[in-house]
Amino acid sequence: MARREDGFTLIELLSAMIVLGIVLASFSMVLSSAIRHSGEVEEQGNLQSEARSAIASVSQDLRQVFDGDGDLSTTPIESIGPTQITFLSPDRAQPFHLRRLSYRLSAGEFQRAIAVSTDTDGAPWSIPALGSYQKLVGSLVNGTVFTFQKADGTTATTPLDVKTIGIVLTVATATSPSRQYTYQTRATVRGES
Repeated sequence: MARREDGFTLIELLSAMIVLGIVLASFSMVLSSAIRHSGEVEEQGNLQSEARSAIASVSQDLRQVFDGDGDLSTTPIESIGPTQITFLSPDRAQPFHLRRLSYRLSAGEFQRAIAVSTDTDGAPWSIPALGSYQKLVGSLVNGTVFTFQKADGTTATTPLDVKTIGIVLTVATATSPSRQYTYQTRATVRGES
C-alpha cells in the first residue's frame, strides 16, 4: 500500500509567503503612518497649549499696565510696534514690585523679557535693564502680533494714545505648515494709560 503524501507544494508555499509579505508590509505602512500622525498631533497639541498660555499671560499683564507714579500725562507703555511691546506692570506680591515687561516676535518665536524693581516704596522706581528673552511659544507664522487702538477705535501710533491692544498668534507645525491655528484676544489698558 502506498502512503499518502499530502502537503504544500513549493508553489503554494511561495504564494503564501508573498501574500503574507504583502499583508505585513501594508500593516507596517499603516502602523508607521499612525505613529507619525500621533507625533504630529502631539506637537500640534503642545503648540496650541503654549499659544493659549502665552496669550493669557500677555493679556493679563497688559490689563495691569501701571507706571507707579500717578502722573496721567505719562504712560506705562514704553514702546509699541507690530511685533513688540514694552511696558510697566506690577507683580502680584505684597508689597508689589514694578516690572518692565517686553514681548516680541523674533525668528518665529514669541518671547518675553522681564526686569523687576529692586524697591517697593514707590516712585521713583529703580528697575534694572531687561533680562534675556525667554521663548513662550515657537513655530509662529504670522508677521504681526500686536495692533493698537485709541479710545475712539482708530489706530494708535504712539504709546500715550494706546487704549486697546489686539494680540494675534498663529502657529503651525513644521510637518504641516498649511494647518495653522490662530489665537487672538484684545486687552483694554486700565489704569493710567
